[in-house]
Amino acid sequence: MHYIDLMNDSVKEKLIRKTFKKNNTILYAEEENGCVYFLVEGLAEAYVLTPQGSFSFIHIYKAGSFFGEIEQFYEGRKPVEITALTDCAVDVLYKDDFLDWLRSDFEAVKFLMSEIAYKLVTNAELIEEVLQLSVKERLLRCIAAHHYRGNLDKLSKEQMTKEANAPMRSINRAIAECSEQGIISYKNKKLTISDTRAVNVHLPHYMKD
Repeated sequence: MHYIDLMNDSVKEKLIRKTFKKNNTILYAEEENGCVYFLVEGLAEAYVLTPQGSFSFIHIYKAGSFFGEIEQFYEGRKPVEITALTDCAVDVLYKDDFLDWLRSDFEAVKFLMSEIAYKLVTNAELIEEVLQLSVKERLLRCIAAHHYRGNLDKLSKEQMTKEANAPMRSINRAIAECSEQGIISYKNKKLTISDTRAVNVHLPHYMKD
């Protein structure tokens, strides 16, 4: 069951349909957000931009999922940004309408709490998983994620250092090792995958079907 399925007709009438092209930002980090977004079509990706400039990709949203709910209850720093991974269609519900719905429907409140708890647990597991990876594994994870998104051609070494959270010398060693093993090739500042299966083993679990 999807969250939107719990809505009665009076709530659904307040939904506003919006569309976003691939790679467009749906929800900006550090900006006030007065809406909850219900993803109707497409894939969207959540990531955190740290003050140091590194990226942590934390979740893939698929049709039927929703985001923006935390911002309706929290006034502090909002580091999460949501980007359209494909062309997306979302139904938007403004904060006041969302809160009015929750006040009148305890089942909607329970569903919301269960989804928030799920995100907290899975995000904690993801952080623990990444912390245990070697630089080489974090590099391959980064490459696999960009290959999945279809923007591998735009992945620079500088971006690799940010996403793998490792210094350039460590990234260079990892690239050399992976090249020797026939997994990737890096020539003229262009990275290509030689062994797709070996790379996709490192694809973040939230990107897998």
